[in-house]
Amino acid sequence: MYETFHIQWHITDNCNLRCKHCYQNTFSSEKDLPLESLIYIFENISDFLKQENKKLVIDITGGEPFLHKNFGELIEYILNSKFLEAIGIITNGFFLDDKFIYKIEKNMIKLKISSEGFEKNVYEFFRGRNFDRFLEICEKLKRVKTEKYIMFTLLEKNWEQVYKIFDFAKNYKFDGVIIERFIPYGLGEKLKNEVISLEKWFLITEFLHSICNLEFNVKDIIEYRGYMVKLENNEWYLYGSECIVGRDGIAIMPNGDVFPCRRFPLSIGNLLNEKLTFIWKNSEILNKIRNKENLKGKCKNCIIKNCYGCRALCYSIYGDCLEEDPLCYLNLKRRKYEFC
Repeated sequence: MYETFHIQWHITDNCNLRCKHCYQNTFSSEKDLPLESLIYIFENISDFLKQENKKLVIDITGGEPFLHKNFGELIEYILNSKFLEAIGIITNGFFLDDKFIYKIEKNMIKLKISSEGFEKNVYEFFRGRNFDRFLEICEKLKRVKTEKYIMFTLLEKNWEQVYKIFDFAKNYKFDGVIIERFIPYGLGEKLKNEVISLEKWFLITEFLHSICNLEFNVKDIIEYRGYMVKLENNEWYLYGSECIVGRDGIAIMPNGDVFPCRRFPLSIGNLLNEKLTFIWKNSEILNKIRNKENLKGKCKNCIIKNCYGCRALCYSIYGDCLEEDPLCYLNLKRRKYEFC
């Protein structure tokens, strides 16, 4: 049986929006690679998958991926790969047209539409404009017969929107919601104080369990960095997202640089001049992270076997990716819960 390897490929920095929480500082197509270079990178990935006996789960994004002139051709090339397990597109949705919707449906491409708010004032605080256009896009997507999700970035500013997502998703016939925590880089550095608090992260996790009719046991969910909540037969089902860093995934940037993940903006190599196999096995930073002995604080001796903390968050907050995870539930002092 194949294991999967997860890649988020940012093919362009170009974007039609300037979201306040964006991980980018620049928004041009200057780093966009031509199709032949994109194919070279994908073949590099394919060599790695073959050697590791893995299948590929990949999301193509940006910036706004539709603004790369070879976006459609790259999608076609990836769809023909024998290593492909699943493919998705992360987009703000503004450039979806009937022609591409047909391609999405035909090839069972998962569609992930990003939004930080479901009320005009919240949406436009982050995205500056176009809430009405966003609603038009969601209305259009009601008839799309492929898996489609809302991608929600969680901050102090919008945390209460979590309680509105699920009715919104049902109304517009989304298959689910993906919730990820904000980490301040790029434009988002100005919102450093908007990183979700541990108390609120705890409350949100409790709420997600409650709408999915699940018993809430902190020890079972410590290793999760985000959640997918899927709507199946009109019931919500909760899926935790573990950290991919150094374990089963990477992010690729427009110029071919490899990051441990998109929220961990430290280049560990470039796929135009290095083999992914070499980067994966020889990266000094990945090898440090893989060994708990190198971690600091409570993370070093954590009793949760599969949890290594959020290295991206530590890098952002402390400038040291080996520091103790500030959003670990084990740091939350609540007498009514016995964590250890």
